[in-house]
Amino acid sequence: MPAITNYHTMRELIEKNNGVTKANFVSVNVSDPTYVKGVAKTIQGLKDNGKYTYGAITVGDILDTVNQYVQIASIVLSAIAGISLVVSALMIIVTMYMSVSERTKEIGILRALGQRKKDIRRLFTAESILIGLFSAALALIFAYGFSALLNHLLYNIVKFNMVQITAANIISTVIIALVISFIAALLPARRASRLNPIDALSAD
Repeated sequence: MPAITNYHTMRELIEKNNGVTKANFVSVNVSDPTYVKGVAKTIQGLKDNGKYTYGAITVGDILDTVNQYVQIASIVLSAIAGISLVVSALMIIVTMYMSVSERTKEIGILRALGQRKKDIRRLFTAESILIGLFSAALALIFAYGFSALLNHLLYNIVKFNMVQITAANIISTVIIALVISFIAALLPARRASRLNPIDALSAD
């Protein structure tokens, strides 16, 4: 049978071992949330023999601390995302240049069949935009998966979904991906459109 210990027994044991049994905190409830900061300042200003007696910590203080950590994490993630965008733009440029080099004869045939320079530019620009669109779709799928996993792991701790993906996030992600892929395609598409049909057809 497990032993049952009541409050008085525990207090006596603590006192026998020179422990402190006096209250070391006070919980204060405020009827109106707008008075929380004022009450906290009043409590912090209480003095005894010229010394401050209490320190007040409100739920708002805890949330402010959490928000600061969230903002720091957001800044770090934004920096990583910015680097990723630059790298993705460079990768699209390299991919499009390789595509132009490998399809030189195809470009020459299209030009010989009467395709204009702007048609060639549109062809490679459209391909680059499709790459950006598929990349955005893949990124959103991974984002949903990771957000669901993180929210599941953290919900038991904070009782709140820390990562939230909104419609505005999805739209902005798609727009940014399309803009980057369009800009990245400008130079390769321009090079492809300037190829001479005869030189393109005779290329090895």
